[in-house]
Amino acid sequence: MAAVLEKLKVPPNYDLERIIKEDFDRLKGHYYLDHAAATLYSDSQIQAASAELQHSLLGNPHSRSFVSDAATRIVESVRQRILDHFNTTADEYDVIFTSGATQALKIVAEHFNWHGSEETRVENEDNSTSENNPELTVHQENDHISSRTVQEEALGCHREDETRGAFVYAMENHTSVLGMRGPAAANGADIYCLQTEQLLQMLEKCKTFPSKTNFNHTDAREKENDVRAPNGNRKKKRHCLFAYSAQCNFSGVKSPLVWIDKVQKGALDAVLKQEPVNKNNAHLPENTADDCSWYVVLDAAGFTATCSLDLSQWKPDFVPVSFYKIFGYPTGLGCLLVHQRAWTVLGKSYFGGGSVLMIDSRRIVAVPRPVLHDKFEDGTLAFLSLPAVRHGLDTIEKHTGGMKNIQQHVFNLARYTHHSLRSFRHGNGAPVVETYPKDANWDVRTQGSIVNFSILKSDGSYIGYSQVEKFASLYNIHLRTGCLCNPGACQKYLNISEETLIQQFKAGHVCGDAHDLVEGLPTGSVRISFGYMSSYRDADQLLQMVKECFVEGSLIIDSSWIEVQPCLAEKESYHMRGQIELGKKELLNGNEKRFDSNESTVRTKNGHLDSDITNTPLQVQNERNMSSAPPLKLTNIILYPVKSCSGISVREWSIGEEGLKYDRQWMIVTNSGTTLTQKRLPIMSLIKPNIDLVNGVLQLSFKGESIAVPLEPQECSTRDASLCRGVVCGDRIRGHDCGPEVGAWLSRVLQQPDLKLMQQLNKRTGKLDSKGNGSLGESLSFANESQYLVIHRASVRKLLKDISEKGLANLTEDELVTRFRANLVLDGGEPYEEDSWEELLLDKIRFKVQGGCNRCQMVGVIPETGERMKEPMITLAATRGSYMNFGIHAAAISSVSNNETISVRSRVSCI
Repeated sequence: MAAVLEKLKVPPNYDLERIIKEDFDRLKGHYYLDHAAATLYSDSQIQAASAELQHSLLGNPHSRSFVSDAATRIVESVRQRILDHFNTTADEYDVIFTSGATQALKIVAEHFNWHGSEETRVENEDNSTSENNPELTVHQENDHISSRTVQEEALGCHREDETRGAFVYAMENHTSVLGMRGPAAANGADIYCLQTEQLLQMLEKCKTFPSKTNFNHTDAREKENDVRAPNGNRKKKRHCLFAYSAQCNFSGVKSPLVWIDKVQKGALDAVLKQEPVNKNNAHLPENTADDCSWYVVLDAAGFTATCSLDLSQWKPDFVPVSFYKIFGYPTGLGCLLVHQRAWTVLGKSYFGGGSVLMIDSRRIVAVPRPVLHDKFEDGTLAFLSLPAVRHGLDTIEKHTGGMKNIQQHVFNLARYTHHSLRSFRHGNGAPVVETYPKDANWDVRTQGSIVNFSILKSDGSYIGYSQVEKFASLYNIHLRTGCLCNPGACQKYLNISEETLIQQFKAGHVCGDAHDLVEGLPTGSVRISFGYMSSYRDADQLLQMVKECFVEGSLIIDSSWIEVQPCLAEKESYHMRGQIELGKKELLNGNEKRFDSNESTVRTKNGHLDSDITNTPLQVQNERNMSSAPPLKLTNIILYPVKSCSGISVREWSIGEEGLKYDRQWMIVTNSGTTLTQKRLPIMSLIKPNIDLVNGVLQLSFKGESIAVPLEPQECSTRDASLCRGVVCGDRIRGHDCGPEVGAWLSRVLQQPDLKLMQQLNKRTGKLDSKGNGSLGESLSFANESQYLVIHRASVRKLLKDISEKGLANLTEDELVTRFRANLVLDGGEPYEEDSWEELLLDKIRFKVQGGCNRCQMVGVIPETGERMKEPMITLAATRGSYMNFGIHAAAISSVSNNETISVRSRVSCI
């Protein structure tokens, strides 16, 4: 049945290999699976945009010079190119440039007329001017501008008798859409939250709406004004706004675009009879569903990244777009497309440079520009970035033939990956992966470029997304984890109730952190997403990682549930033949494959973990037998002068307020203050420090080259020296820049630009107490969490035995000790007894144990070569739980003088 999965490898309708070779050569060795967050820019686009800037002379469009006119022409050409891309015209849609989809949504939320239409006399049938449209009022009264009218409208002043609006949104929406609730509620609107199932029930059953006008027509405004009360006055119109996502950025599920027209015709009127989320807003007596004008916000930021949106067929009122999701560059630039029927429902109180016809500095009087985008594009546009938008659209059109081809390709990739993951079984038959949604209808019309999942152990318990992320980095896979800025979808698919959400928050989990499991339940998931330059190699690398790192026992592939459609029949092309053969080699490399009648079993020799390895040994595995176990002793003292570089082993050393003297007193930072570690740059392990106490210098060497800096800079040099900044474990650090000479040396040997060596100046407070949170008040160096990291050789030997039994790697005890980068290495006693220690005593110095050390992918770095390997992470994950605890944090709690030392001869005891 594994052959069924291979048949899902449908080639794209464009030459993908040529595109990768010509435009994405920098992807070699990397597997980028985070296109839903930001896709990759192409070399062609950057070259074309740069060439245009190099051969153009452009000035601020607000000026009146020739170079300003040139910039204005470019801006307008890009505006038109965007309209063409979405198959619409300037008569139907206006394009407001923004910093991205989030700002576009913010504009709608803050400027939408939530108060509805005012009650207005209609004796003069020819006067159709809306008091909600100040620029029209100014034009009609050209000889006399009413400052009072302009002032009131410009500031968004509303009378008390205006009608309350409503904001209705789908639960599975991006955080930026949820943020619209604030301005809506502040303006008195009622707020309603609907799940997709409710929307499907309400909208899919609705066929006709005889009482409503089709507001997609160009005469919508006139028809809206025809609704009048019996007394000749216009009825109060309740402005209602519905927001939903065309494609969920969490699950990749697409919502029907036909909802747009149905909602505009009043299909959600019944919702307004329900109790709103903001229950304090009591309905006004005159508010009825029959008097509603519905507008639709279609969050298209994720959808338009890989799908075609035809605005000649579908006509939402507001469409937010982020360009970097479509073609990668530039970031910080997007737009809001506004349909003409909604032009008059966007009011405005703030006016920046270039957005007004006239403004009086002495009085609160402003006349906005009549064109919508001119009114909302405050200040100077990013006119030097906008050319890249045109070149980005042109490049993907030239490469792929259009968004429809991209849409089909990324869907095929996502389906192949999803179906493969869902087919994986542990040796005991239990599923390896739980996908979200669990039973998705995989059709190109209903599913996009995203696969979202959690990984399960053979006993059905969850593996945290943080652990998956650590393993992915070993395979150079770039993906995203967490709730993905879509709390509604996350809470829905992970069954996080309101009570559970509060419990997770109280347990310390917040958005964007690595706290992936609370009481065994996931707080987020793993998301992979594809772009137009993605290939089946990317998908197969992910599948290989899952098989090698998370499958317990022999991998069983159960693909019997998959129905291959006739359209997926294998096509004879160089794309298909090449990609399928390559995929087979990558998926089955190193495996022995046998087929049974109804399922296939894949056995691997170099990665799969048998289910007999326990997954819950976070407590001590063996109670220490004091009569038979060897006594504890200190075998190694190691300090790491430069954070994330090699260590120095000593037999005796002084200790200070922050730990071992000179331990992690320096770190390497970029010019922007980013701290470099082996997570990002494994070759840092090849930098070997040496402390020369006689000459008072720190010497650094790298492959035979060396450089030295003073251990204690002279006062005259520190007074004139520049400071630099960095971040360690969330703390902002200010330090002494050790000078341009050592910075240039580090930049050259590490092949990274503009590096600096930073020496610690200010103290840091401790991060942990004996329970793993809070602080004991101790001082820290540049170490992440604690003054001392302690490991136990008995535990190292147990781990080494587990690794050796699986035949996964050939390591020695000392090699494994080096990987864990401890300050103090103990021997004696039983494996993992340190998990229960509360205090350590080295001679007369007491140390408080502050909890286990959660391990990251740095333990996979080979110090001698700067290369990565998968052990000991694989075995740690199987034997030590989700956070891969190994070793303990400790802090000195007895007073320490400057003359205190510890040595390998120190007496050791523990409590």
